[in-house]
Order: sequence, then structure tokens, then C-alpha cells
Amino acid sequence: MLLEISDLSAGYGTKTVISGVSLTLEPGQILALLGHNGAGKTTTLKAVMGLLPARSGTIRFDGNAIGGMSVAGRVGAGIRLLPEGRGIFPDLSVADNIDVVAAQNVSGASPMFRPADIYRLFPVLDERRTTRAGSMSGGQQQMLALGLAILGTPRCLLLDEPSIGLAPNLVERLFQQFHEICKSHGVGAVLVEQNVAAALKIADRVVIMNNGAIVFDGLPEDARQTNVWDYF
Repeated sequence: MLLEISDLSAGYGTKTVISGVSLTLEPGQILALLGHNGAGKTTTLKAVMGLLPARSGTIRFDGNAIGGMSVAGRVGAGIRLLPEGRGIFPDLSVADNIDVVAAQNVSGASPMFRPADIYRLFPVLDERRTTRAGSMSGGQQQMLALGLAILGTPRCLLLDEPSIGLAPNLVERLFQQFHEICKSHGVGAVLVEQNVAAALKIADRVVIMNNGAIVFDGLPEDARQTNVWDYF
């Protein structure tokens, strides 16, 4: 098992946002984490990434508890977060964005993704190497953000609302590339997404959250047959 969350609780200040959350993720598996705004999806991702301390429960990565591991340690282990609202340096060029992150994340004898691989996966970034990242379209910025997230050797991707603000054709293209990355390289992924239809197309499994707890965990086809839409 790549990622195992057991009875996780976390929150902000005195408020507990998620409680008793348990889920698993296998290598190469895409898990769509769905639910209304405020259901606890982003809080779950932040706890896995180490940006928010767990109040109770355990998080295991590759069978090892990572509760005491730093954010940098988790990144080094292969856990990567693509945050909501793009994860780029807007005032730097595309090439500088990639070079800065590569300097931190691309190491070892055979990293999974080098800068050249990012340009191959996203040809538009190759064409815009000298362009200031913040001046690109939303879709191009999101492609860059995904490229930065996978530099090096990612093993578990945490994606928070990657389709926000994108046209439907761009969402489909981005999700196809995301699907290819996971399936071709055995990268597990937790996809938090409000575009339910797009998420269900590429998901292997669906987890639905409501009021900080999991209310459904199963296959996409089973999710479609439930009252899943009541949670949005």
C-alpha cells in the first residue's frame, strides 16, 4: 500500500474539521476525493502533506508512519501537493520556474521526471520557456504547476481543484496528461475536484466526504448509482 490514512482527525485552532477519516491509495491508482466546499477535502490533503498537524490517527507512506516527518521530508519521499490556485512562481519565466524546482527535487541517478521530460509532456511550456509564468493563460499555468509537482521522482500526487477556472477542453487535456503520468509511472494520486464528471472519467476509486467524514468509498460506477449528487 502506498498511502494509508487511519482514523485521521485535524483542524484549525479549536475547530476540528475532519474526524475519523480512513482511506488507502495504491501505486498508480487515482482516487477522486469529492464533496461540497468545506467538507474537509483540502484539510485532508494538508494533513497528508504535513502542512497541518494530525490531532489523532496515523498516516503511513510505504508502510511507515510519517506523523513526525517534515514537509521537506515528505516531498523528498515523493509526496507532492499541487495547491488550489496554481503552484507557480508568477514573476519568474517558465524555464526559471522549472530550474528552481528541479534544483531541489531532481536528484539521484535516475529521477522519474527531469526538466526535459516536462517540456516533452507539455510542449506549450517548451514554446514559452522565456515567458513570465504569471502572464500565461490559466490552462498553461496549471500545466506548469503540474509539471513542477512531478519534477524528480513523485510517488503520490495530491491535487487540489486543478480544473478551477479552466475551459472544458483544457480540463480534458490536463486530466488526460495527469492520467498518463499516473498510469505510465505507477504514481498514486488523490484528486480533490468539484468537476465531478471530469473526475469520475479518470478515477479508479471515489471517496465522498461530508461534514468532515467519509460517507462513500467505492468504484466510480457505484458512485454514479448512489445519491452522490446530494453532497454538492
